[in-house]
Amino acid sequence: MRHRPQWFREALAAPRESRRVTVDGARIHYLRWGNDDPKRPGVLFVHGNGAHAEWFSFIAPLLTNRYNVAAMDLGGMGDSDWRERYSRESFADEIGAVAFDAGLGPKPVVVGHSFGGFVTLMAGKYHGERLGGIILADFTVRAPEERHEWFLDNQRRPTRIYPNFETARARFRLAPLQPCANGFIIDFIGDLSLREVKRGENPGRRHSDEAGWTWKFDAELFNGLRMGDDHADIYKNLACKGATMLGLESKDYNPSTVDYLRKLSPEKPVFTIPGAQHHIMLDQPHAFAAAVATLMAQWEAEGALG
Repeated sequence: MRHRPQWFREALAAPRESRRVTVDGARIHYLRWGNDDPKRPGVLFVHGNGAHAEWFSFIAPLLTNRYNVAAMDLGGMGDSDWRERYSRESFADEIGAVAFDAGLGPKPVVVGHSFGGFVTLMAGKYHGERLGGIILADFTVRAPEERHEWFLDNQRRPTRIYPNFETARARFRLAPLQPCANGFIIDFIGDLSLREVKRGENPGRRHSDEAGWTWKFDAELFNGLRMGDDHADIYKNLACKGATMLGLESKDYNPSTVDYLRKLSPEKPVFTIPGAQHHIMLDQPHAFAAAVATLMAQWEAEGALG
């Protein structure tokens, strides 16, 4: 489906602000929807590997009737600055800084998708006492013996520079690869995933010998990034609320993993979204937004967000 339905067009037309906050020398960009009431509860969305804040720009307006909402660009991605070195601690500090800078109520909720779920879990470790809760979207907390360091042994190659926007845009793919019935969403985020490179320029890295278009992320971002083997312990002992949302059709969904999470921390909901693969908010945007709103309403009723 390539035609933009009315709800999607209305969501993109919703008023928003583009803001930046400096975290350890890097300017971190985020988008913000809602009003100026400092007591109004709020939620921050954190994107996955190589993505950006616009992945949630059609989700955020679905929640602003009740909550203030922000979506951020992690360091090295989107319109945020690049760093010489990235770590799980630096990403956690970026999330904390945006959550508290954006005016998302006394205790913000953070929703992280995929790699964003990993760094959201780290934000829960380092900033949990100041958060209302975290929601992990298709990021699976595993037992220590099942951990896998995805990045330590893999050196990423520089991103390819394409001669023009059209050629680059035609190469846009979801990772992991999956079909998506909502082609209009893929078209939207694909158009906003590229940056122009001029010969002799390449902010934060060696100067480019080529001119053209490439992706809006630092190819060296994951080199040497340690994930750690303490995820289960962090999740179990969070100082804030927690929950895990999985796509029922996702390759990350496994009934045994769900059972493990429920036994690890019985008070934290673990649930699936039917009809969704890994990229839940692209496959089922309304169900994704409704799930977030439902959890926030429950936590708000329990006094966790105030």
